[in-house]
Amino acid sequence: MDDPSVPLSLRFGPFAFDEANARLLAEGQAIALAPKAFGVLTELLRHAGTLVTKDALLDSVWGHRHVSESVLKTTISELRAALGDDAKHPRWVETASRRGYRFIGPIEGTATAVNEQRGLIGREPELARLRAAWSRAGAGQRQLCCVAGEAGIGKTAMIDAFVASLGDAATAHGQCIEQVGEGEPYLPVLDALAGLARTDASLVTQLRRVAPTWLLQLPWLIDREEQERLQAGLASATQDRMLREFSELVEQLTAVRPLLLITEDLHWCDEATVRLIDHVARRRPPARLMWIVTYRTPELVANDHPLNGLRHELRARRLCEELLLDPFSEAELAAYLARHRPGLAADEAHVRRLHRQTDGLPLFVANAVDELSTATTSGDAGSHDDWAVPDSLAGVIERQRARLAPDAAALLEAAAVCGVEFACSIVAHMLGSDAATVAADCDELARRQAWLAPAALEPLADGTLEARFTFRHALYRQALYQRIAPSARVSLHRRAAAALEQWRADRIDAVAAALALHHERGLDALAAMRAYAAAGERALGRFAPHETLLLVTRGLTLLDRAPEGEARCEAELALQQLRGAALAQSTGVTTPEGRAAYLRCATLCELLPPTRPRAWVMTGLVWMFTASGEYLQAEAIALRLCAAADAFDDDLLRAAGAVSLAVTLLQRGRIREAMPLVLRARALTEALGHPRLPVTVMHDPSALAWGVGAVVHAYTGAVDLARQWAEAGAARAAEIGVPVMRGFAARCASIVDVRFGRAQQVLARTQRMRELVREHQLGQGEGPSRAMLGWARARTGDAAGLSDVEAGCAAHAATGAWFEASGLRWMAVDAALASNDLAAARRHLDDGFAMAERLGETLHLPDLWAARATLAEREGDLAAAREAAGASARLAAEQGALTAELIARLALCELPGASPAARDDLRALRARWHDATPWPVLARVDALLAASA
Repeated sequence: MDDPSVPLSLRFGPFAFDEANARLLAEGQAIALAPKAFGVLTELLRHAGTLVTKDALLDSVWGHRHVSESVLKTTISELRAALGDDAKHPRWVETASRRGYRFIGPIEGTATAVNEQRGLIGREPELARLRAAWSRAGAGQRQLCCVAGEAGIGKTAMIDAFVASLGDAATAHGQCIEQVGEGEPYLPVLDALAGLARTDASLVTQLRRVAPTWLLQLPWLIDREEQERLQAGLASATQDRMLREFSELVEQLTAVRPLLLITEDLHWCDEATVRLIDHVARRRPPARLMWIVTYRTPELVANDHPLNGLRHELRARRLCEELLLDPFSEAELAAYLARHRPGLAADEAHVRRLHRQTDGLPLFVANAVDELSTATTSGDAGSHDDWAVPDSLAGVIERQRARLAPDAAALLEAAAVCGVEFACSIVAHMLGSDAATVAADCDELARRQAWLAPAALEPLADGTLEARFTFRHALYRQALYQRIAPSARVSLHRRAAAALEQWRADRIDAVAAALALHHERGLDALAAMRAYAAAGERALGRFAPHETLLLVTRGLTLLDRAPEGEARCEAELALQQLRGAALAQSTGVTTPEGRAAYLRCATLCELLPPTRPRAWVMTGLVWMFTASGEYLQAEAIALRLCAAADAFDDDLLRAAGAVSLAVTLLQRGRIREAMPLVLRARALTEALGHPRLPVTVMHDPSALAWGVGAVVHAYTGAVDLARQWAEAGAARAAEIGVPVMRGFAARCASIVDVRFGRAQQVLARTQRMRELVREHQLGQGEGPSRAMLGWARARTGDAAGLSDVEAGCAAHAATGAWFEASGLRWMAVDAALASNDLAAARRHLDDGFAMAERLGETLHLPDLWAARATLAEREGDLAAAREAAGASARLAAEQGALTAELIARLALCELPGASPAARDDLRALRARWHDATPWPVLARVDALLAASA
């Protein structure tokens, strides 16, 4: 407390001391104290518990100008009289004979001056609930407390009073920002962690050890070398990893001491923060954590905010407690006036009139009373009855603004353009001033508790700290912003954008969203589009596809406002790429929106000169066409990708082109051609050391090569190699972390298991796959995962498995995805046969043949013909069974699908009346099978051949 630049705000006994406003209160009533006596008390409190010499007091309070010690003695007597203190038996001020004085009373803790000045009236039931929750948190039972109420209801004031009552408890505070440009993923939580790091030096070590993905988002806490090392190591991290790391961090931090986390104004927060709150609230391990969040309920409902549904669900599960704050009652308003304007409180009619006019809204009441105090002091109001209560809170704020000096008004308007919270250097640049002057002016406003309050210091690249301030309430900022003339507002936004680009050049990606908004409101559409693309890339890098879509969609709405030309095409291409990638990570690339994004990318690439980065756009197009079952179009794009890779002499592009082409050929049954491409892609990526891909590229060539190669090996009879490649593909996908790739790798591994009838393995794998689909909302993973799960259930004797396969096929088709559609229909046929539902088997068989023909998806034709043979045999039509099994064997031989051919030739030999030639063909095929891995089909082949020898 010995920093004279920080005004004291303390409680001791019945007294509340507010240095900033030169006020001493006792039980809420002002105590008359002469300025010098107040100054002496200030010095004694600032050095409470230690001796303050007479010379020190004379110097600090009087400047030692022609003042004798007797004056000091008289002032001490005045102070003791005001405090009701006794010099012989002191409770507050003790005399050190001939030396000085010491403040000896207990200081119960700090209290915000605004709570004493404006009076925290009521709220005792709510504070009691918060204290009870803190007690439970201290016992290891994590607490989520939601404080809800309209703007100006006093949410922050109540929380401040609660925090003050906790003394030195570990507290981390984060604020959501109203402006769209500031709404980047996890912003309020990152703010809280940054603030905590400033008071707890050990936090960086903890972040480095258990939450490196979060440390990476706070680059000013580490040096450039560590940033680059983390970026390389965490390139594959995912959003679920960030959630897990945050939970682990909280649980380790709170093992040492309880933590109070405060996040205000969640009605403005991003979806990623909502998901984090949900994750933390549902965790079972003990944590001494209390998380207080605030929001305005009407805005949650009106905007259909995801938090609205979550709060209901968490309350239903008793995972959160909601505190609804009401306005002042007439009695509470009277109590407020009794504390601050006793003359008004005595007039019941005036109390009723003020309550009716303000609706008891605490912020309105406080500002209205302050307005009356100012008017009375300046002589603008003759009496209480002469004073007209303003019609609205905005009216009060406007009156206060009108009394500002021109320089102060200009400063606040520039700050309002920056947002609820702002940096002094940015405002200084906007005003053509220097940061020190602006900081001093802001500090003066904050000292007077007028308009502003100090915020956390901001670390800059050179290691210095910059002062930041925040508006005392968002309504103040809103009122100031709305009164700025449109032309002046545009000019201020342009200056803000220029300031950000100059003063934050070293971390422009961190302010890209704010920069985009300033450019947009500064009517520079092209610059805004570029900044929204940068903000979207940052959001996608934080594993937040939904936030990415919000940002890029905002950027695309500016397209018509940007001048035509190559620069606009480049900006639109960046946005469309991000849109396609974000959709690929969520709803899928075959939705109308996903297709539109990638097709527009293709058009834009035709309009722009070819470059290496633009060549990567083709990978998205290949997978969009592949997922849609448009294999010829996918093959054409894959061939163009291979040509571009050669033109740019880029081995990573060559690997992407090779594996993309392999997938399209594989689905069309050209297995022999697919295998060399897969081997080439694998060799190229291994030689390159698996380099980092652009954030917009979802399909990693290395993981694709392993996964697709596993399927190819399964079809060609290399059972053990198929297993090894599937495991390698899953490991690589996990290393990358991109949910789409993890799902693809799991699907390839399941296809391998299905091929060899390993139902139990498919059951376990697809259950994990479905968890991944649900966790990351992978729309196009729902159908295949459910169909495979149903097949495994049917093959293990669960009659309900067939309905799951059918539901999975329908869900797959509903997304517009047709990749592997005939293969899923074969699973439906196999599940129906396992359940002995021959009618369903016939229906799905017809669908499977129709799809294979329509899509040109010939890979699964041998399986479908083999299934037709089984169905015909069960129906008693042996001739049809023999014809179908023969067709399956011929097609499989043409494709090079040794596994399918072995199944078909075994079926021919197991039919009654099988010819010796059929057994000879089976024996010759068996001789080509070199894999020693056990397989029931292989055992049946060996038994049959042994019996006929």
